[in-house]
Amino acid sequence: MADEPRISETRAVGRYALGVAWFDGHDSILTHASLRGHCPCDACMALRERDELPGGGKATLESLERIGDASVFLRWTDGHETFYLVSELRALCRCAYCIGEPERPITGG
Repeated sequence: MADEPRISETRAVGRYALGVAWFDGHDSILTHASLRGHCPCDACMALRERDELPGGGKATLESLERIGDASVFLRWTDGHETFYLVSELRALCRCAYCIGEPERPITGG
């Protein structure tokens, strides 16, 4: 479990994104569109298979609940609910460091 990512804190970033501070010192900014668009539920996966955007690309995050250290539960303004494992959430980070361009990192890591 020592290698598993852990969330230190979360915060709103404007009206469009979720900021996540990780215990390893990394920071992620995850847009609502990305979080909703990558929802792992069966209904959202079916929409993506039809090249449709879950939430129509317009849903915004209404609330977030951390469930222990291992998962988060998101509620959306369109009524949808998303459950992410923390490791899945960390995998959505698209900063330079996380996508393999560490010579141009914006955050630590």
